[in-house]
Amino acid sequence: MKILQAIDAGGWGGAENVVVQLSNGLAGRGHEVEVWARKVSVLCGELQEGIRVRNIPFLNDYDPFTIMMFKSALKNYDVVHVHLGRASILSGYATFFCRQNVHRLFCHMHSFHKPKHYRNQKQIICVSKSVEMYVKESMPWVERTWIVYNGINIKEARDAKPLICEESKKVRIGLLATFKNGKGHEDLLKAFSILAKDETVELVLGGDGPLLSSMKRLAESLGLSQRVKFLGFIRPQKAFSFWKSVDIACFPSYIEGCPISAIEAMAVGTPLVVYDYRGAKEVLGESSIIIPLGDVSALAHALNSLTKDSLLRAKYARLSEWKSKQYSQDTMINRILHIYEKAL
Repeated sequence: MKILQAIDAGGWGGAENVVVQLSNGLAGRGHEVEVWARKVSVLCGELQEGIRVRNIPFLNDYDPFTIMMFKSALKNYDVVHVHLGRASILSGYATFFCRQNVHRLFCHMHSFHKPKHYRNQKQIICVSKSVEMYVKESMPWVERTWIVYNGINIKEARDAKPLICEESKKVRIGLLATFKNGKGHEDLLKAFSILAKDETVELVLGGDGPLLSSMKRLAESLGLSQRVKFLGFIRPQKAFSFWKSVDIACFPSYIEGCPISAIEAMAVGTPLVVYDYRGAKEVLGESSIIIPLGDVSALAHALNSLTKDSLLRAKYARLSEWKSKQYSQDTMINRILHIYEKAL
């Protein structure tokens, strides 16, 4: 098949990770794959040789140039698979000009995004049952939905080496996520400040983003400057290595679809503490310690329990690694191919 993957993001996150995995995996199975992305997009450097990349500006929500490009793509590709808001909006407008090819357009719903951005999408691939339920509740115009959980490369997880090489007797708590609203960095720093009297614990934060500077200021105001390591942007191929450098993974996110970073942490056997956001129990099950959304005191208590009890950490490490095997890259790609073939 001739397949187009299009995404309008420039940074790196779960959606970009999925695009790279799908593109590389589909190309590896003999399909002709092209990717449309912004010129500055990190994902362009993660695509394997042979995948054509076209830099698309995605200027605004009514960009006529990109709409016409999608119109042409719907005529010339077997599959047009779009990710995130602006690519979904513009490809949706393109269907006005080629109704006969609308069955070739697939939209990937990575989280609980605003319905207005998907007003003209008829076929949506959801990353969890919770997201599918949200789509059915808020987007009555959608005609077909499927569930495809995010996947990871299990072998890469097993083979990864620690990113932080120096040995430490301290118990490391880690979070790898973009510094933006909803990821819970502020809650984690406040929870960690409750543990800060314990000199045997440290916090490691990977990632960049618009809230990085304010979180550094918050750490300083809480007296944590010497206890928190800000590592900056972590290259995608080093994610498993990051998780192999920490003892506990903490994800105080307020909203997630199917968090790849959490699955990556589980795959290397890292115990997880997460907020009870919509869908957390579905994706993570009993492999993680799940606490009430926004309860910083409960977050601190759960982290303290894990830092003090190595047997408890070992228990949840085993559960994490076992659960992660349900989210393989091959399973995700097989499911996507099945959807393409069934819909076409």
